[in-house]
Amino acid sequence: MPINAARFVTPAAAVPAPADRSARLLVAAAVSTYGDWLTVVALAVLLFRLTHQAEAPAAYILARVAPRVLGPSPGGFMADRFGPGRVAGWCALAQGLLTAAIVALAGTGAVWAILVAVAGAQFLGSMAQPAYGACIPRVTSPPRLLRVNAIYSGLFESSVLAAPAIGALLLSVVQPQVLIGADAASFGIAGLLMLSLRVGRAGPSALRAHDDASAIAVVRRDPMLRSLGASFFCSGVAITALQAVLVVAAAQRFGHDTSAGWLYAAVGAGGVAGSLVLLRWRPATIGARGVTVGFLVEVAPLALFALIGNLAAALAVLGLSTASGALYQTRGQTALQQRVAPDILGRVNGLMRLLLYAGMLAGAVAAVALVPVLGWSTLVIACTAAAVGAYAVAGLALGVRTRRPGEITLAGSPMVRVPDQTATASRTSFSMGSPTELPHSLHDPS
Repeated sequence: MPINAARFVTPAAAVPAPADRSARLLVAAAVSTYGDWLTVVALAVLLFRLTHQAEAPAAYILARVAPRVLGPSPGGFMADRFGPGRVAGWCALAQGLLTAAIVALAGTGAVWAILVAVAGAQFLGSMAQPAYGACIPRVTSPPRLLRVNAIYSGLFESSVLAAPAIGALLLSVVQPQVLIGADAASFGIAGLLMLSLRVGRAGPSALRAHDDASAIAVVRRDPMLRSLGASFFCSGVAITALQAVLVVAAAQRFGHDTSAGWLYAAVGAGGVAGSLVLLRWRPATIGARGVTVGFLVEVAPLALFALIGNLAAALAVLGLSTASGALYQTRGQTALQQRVAPDILGRVNGLMRLLLYAGMLAGAVAAVALVPVLGWSTLVIACTAAAVGAYAVAGLALGVRTRRPGEITLAGSPMVRVPDQTATASRTSFSMGSPTELPHSLHDPS
């Protein structure tokens, strides 16, 4: 009788699953982003006290936004080349040094030097963002990936509710330099935690095909990633334009500029609500259609905000906007982490961050140039309409034929990047940028 050789093969020993290390990453992100929001308030106050001119806080905002466009591409390349944990860790430590230098410079009154240090820290922060996104799938298991991303998003969204209020209270009893020093310490803690994860360079993928390693090619040929990237840029334009005039809107429409605090609170509450929904609701898939619906529900309320005269209704539409952003961007980021091979994940994340920051810069420039001519409400409506139009044009112009599926299952997806291979089974939210920037929102302090 024939011999069944399989009976004599020693079964392979079960390999224990690697320990989940996402808690350290989440603690690092939380410490850093809450420290950032303390500094956003403290630095604006410090610069105004040093100069007694409104132009200084405005220059501070420009110094925070402009350098971010330069960092994601080299940051993504370095994350793939040297390992995302190392890049995120060393960038955070360098940010801590520059932030500590601001404390020393405050005593000299050198405003220009403070702005240079701010710009340098923001450049390093934007370099670190692709590395954070590339770290997450390396420190947790596929079934937990969406949950970790939702917690990660919720931490940043919640910071807008708590940290500015804490900063405002503390500034009544301490000098701004104390809060800036606390931010420097938070960067140091975050950097050490990220380095302790020891997330090094990923091994080369088995799937290689000529120039398919290009991050642009990966995103352009994948319907879901293409839609997600377009949404990052377009929502960044509309959200940042509104953010630039939010205080003016509060004063002219709702009676007092302090109402802007309530508007930002609604933004944070909406983002937290969206993130909490994903902790309980596990959607099976995310595709180009889902991203498009989420994007429209995110930006349409911004135009509606420009027409509303009731504060409660304004709070509701802003909360709806950021809740939608948190829902579709967190799901999209999770799909990106599953969809893209580890050895190019940093560069693809870098491209997504670049699109977000470019949209934010375009929205800021549009606000500065057009608000004196159009007024704030017309500006917001025009930028929202332009964002929707640009999204539609991008979808039509880049809608190349592909056999890759439009939807991605959010757990157990194989990591693929060859555009013709079919994959099976497998978030400016309202913000100015933050140490992760997964989903973006009107308040992201990156």
